[in-house]
Amino acid sequence: MKTIFNSWFLRLASAASPVVALLSLTLGAAPACLADTTLIIENTAIEKTLRAQYFTDQGRYWLNNADVCNQSWLETPKVTASTGRLRIAVQFSGRVGAQVGDQCVGGGDTFRVAVSGKPFYGDGRLGLTDIRIDSLSREMYRPLLQAVFDSMVPKALDVNLRETLLRLLAGRTAPYDVDIGELVATDLGAEADRVNVRLRFSLRVR
Repeated sequence: MKTIFNSWFLRLASAASPVVALLSLTLGAAPACLADTTLIIENTAIEKTLRAQYFTDQGRYWLNNADVCNQSWLETPKVTASTGRLRIAVQFSGRVGAQVGDQCVGGGDTFRVAVSGKPFYGDGRLGLTDIRIDSLSREMYRPLLQAVFDSMVPKALDVNLRETLLRLLAGRTAPYDVDIGELVATDLGAEADRVNVRLRFSLRVR
């Protein structure tokens, strides 16, 4: 997920600066140490990830684009975080009809739909689970949208934290080699439009 790395990597570097300082102090003392840091992922970074992966055609993600009279798409994603869940709202637009002359004859729908997922940590990865549609005014579209969101939403937050930390430390510890041992998320939350992960990990210096 290069896009999300670019969006919040510097934020992690800033938050983890005490880790780098601790590492430098440890180089001449002990071969291993424990470190704590907080990873903060802003809602804007997750929005950028969604737009880069899905909303790539003038801001639209096409569900159906058979012809000009039979189309459906999602657009204008908005990401928030509150009460322990990451929330994504998008606008659905669709029309079904037939072309008569230079006009489409038929009906259409436009409405907002909101979906959410619960952040989790497991096996060194940060992701989303319990994907559910929270707000939908047209129930007839639920099967279609649930399948789309089941695929889309987990990719909005899918981070290999071990690789992230190794990227953070890359180039900062030469000529020493640094290995990351145990990596534990001691606290995980989604509040105030951000996902916060408190990490504890061991560093071994060679």
